[in-house]
Amino acid sequence: MTARPATAAPHRMARVTGALCAATVLTLTAAGCSKSDADTAGSTTGSSSSSDCGTVPTASFSDAAGLVKALGSDYTTAYSGYSGTVQKSAWANWEGKKSGTITVGISESQLTNPYQTLINTALQTYLKAEGYKVIDLVSTNEVTNQISQFNQLITDKVDLIIYQPLASGFESVVDKAAKAGIPSISVLNNVVDANTVNVVPNSFAAGEAQAAALAKNMGGKGTILGVHGIKGVPIDTDTFKGAKAALAKCPDVSLEDSTYTDFSPTTAQTKVQQYLAANPTKTIGGVLEGGPMTTGIISAFQKSNVTVPPIADNGLTKGGVAYWSANESSYKGVGLFNPADGLAKAVVQVAKHMLDGDGVKVSDIVINPPLVTADNLSKFTKSSFKTGDASTITVADVNQTFAEDSYIDGFFG
Repeated sequence: MTARPATAAPHRMARVTGALCAATVLTLTAAGCSKSDADTAGSTTGSSSSSDCGTVPTASFSDAAGLVKALGSDYTTAYSGYSGTVQKSAWANWEGKKSGTITVGISESQLTNPYQTLINTALQTYLKAEGYKVIDLVSTNEVTNQISQFNQLITDKVDLIIYQPLASGFESVVDKAAKAGIPSISVLNNVVDANTVNVVPNSFAAGEAQAAALAKNMGGKGTILGVHGIKGVPIDTDTFKGAKAALAKCPDVSLEDSTYTDFSPTTAQTKVQQYLAANPTKTIGGVLEGGPMTTGIISAFQKSNVTVPPIADNGLTKGGVAYWSANESSYKGVGLFNPADGLAKAVVQVAKHMLDGDGVKVSDIVINPPLVTADNLSKFTKSSFKTGDASTITVADVNQTFAEDSYIDGFFG
């Protein structure tokens, strides 16, 4: 494995502009821009000083009724830059269902990677541990199929639906379920509708934090290769909007993000190899991804005989951390601890509160995953992790906190 030759042609610099905003979130990560700011973050000219590169300031978010503010400073910090719209939940006064057989339906998109698979199995495990009956439906990555499954769960008269929307278009079935007295919880991607409860990571903030750290590790100069998951999926879209907002502070960093991979590490390997073959004189200083595809990306660089650049391991994979730990003296990585089992646990905690009739206060329950850097890498690695393992690191693997029970409890009562 060798680096690009020193005679490689210089890359073109794309300047990114937009409002420059973010906030420190929880204890380890940083937040992003407001929705209006994010919409302008992809512009191609900018005037930021390179000395600001790698830093993130505070940001606003949509909370017109002050619902999040009323929860306290820990919550306003976690929502900073959130691109969704916080509303009063339609289920704030729902009495729940506390007796008899309680059935929870799951509608998840295609299990294309270990993260998706673990969300599915963890949801079932935690729900069954609470004594609920589970109907589990796994769809393709087609929204029409997902909506069909959602309708099937309404027909089955389940007591609550947990679903993973890949795009807009769920409002009508969410409203249909609500009319039938069935609440729903959206996972990973948000739906702007007071009749559903979104349990989601703050993807905009996560993207901004990772991009800022990546640019800093690159010395504020170079080209970042952006590797998307599925076009239009909110978690991917918001991640890259946040990244572009952070990179607006980096006039000497360009972002090339036309690669899409369906969130598959195998597809990511193929697509990145194709990119490197088509751009033999391009020096890549870092990689930003929309989901946990790090192992495929590492393999692509290795098979292309190109030095592996710093990768923002979005989801934090065992293989990515193993490579990082083994090459820590020369490899300046960054990652996001967004464990599938941790998210599933938070979702089931929300579901139980709702079914117990505790009353959820807001439509959007936002969690900010911790940022992993060289300073805290030791907390997220184990000697048993192996390079090439595409599995995402779980809460059980490293015993690190994702979302405190008390944090989730604060949205109820």
